[in-house]
Amino acid sequence: MRRMLFATVALLALAMPAKADVILDPHLSGTGDNVVFDSFSGNLAIGSFNGTHTGFAHFTDLSGNPGFAGSANGNDIKISNTNDLFIQVFDTTQTMVLGTSTQVFSLKGTGDVTAFVQATDGLFTFDLGVIDPSAQSGFTLSAINGETMTSLRLFDNTGSITDYEHYRIDVAAVPGPIVGAGIPGLFALGMAFLARRRIRRRVA
Repeated sequence: MRRMLFATVALLALAMPAKADVILDPHLSGTGDNVVFDSFSGNLAIGSFNGTHTGFAHFTDLSGNPGFAGSANGNDIKISNTNDLFIQVFDTTQTMVLGTSTQVFSLKGTGDVTAFVQATDGLFTFDLGVIDPSAQSGFTLSAINGETMTSLRLFDNTGSITDYEHYRIDVAAVPGPIVGAGIPGLFALGMAFLARRRIRRRVA
């Protein structure tokens, strides 16, 4: 009887759908499309894909730092001098958000950085820890079990991100209107930050 019960529980566990999630690996990793520098104006830097897919990534400074800048650094886009950076990936028209399954990046600077990932199933929050002004801290965000990331916000409450580089992505979805994109998504991320809900930290 007990064996039958255990077997039934195991079968039920296998039959249940996996929970969609976003996970953090505090290391750089290789992935699909590298993002290279395209243009910079005011508080917006734009990068384009250098890989299989076509599209653009927008890097918006929300901190109002007059020293904010975007430039080319080798085969990478380099973002400098911000403590509040909002990132979204778009199609070639730069009007439709592209979902991503992987986002890879490195940081230099000071202070403790929090990452807010807006996804199709809600908001995921990660403490990236204290970054180093002279050594790159690498990170890989992965959406699993059918999840899709639609935006990323990096907030440095106690310091400044002086160098954001090595941005690479895997595109997960065709272009289309996505919940959490654009200004509504920005508002939701800000409200979620104030509420400090669903904080998740994954350490390798």
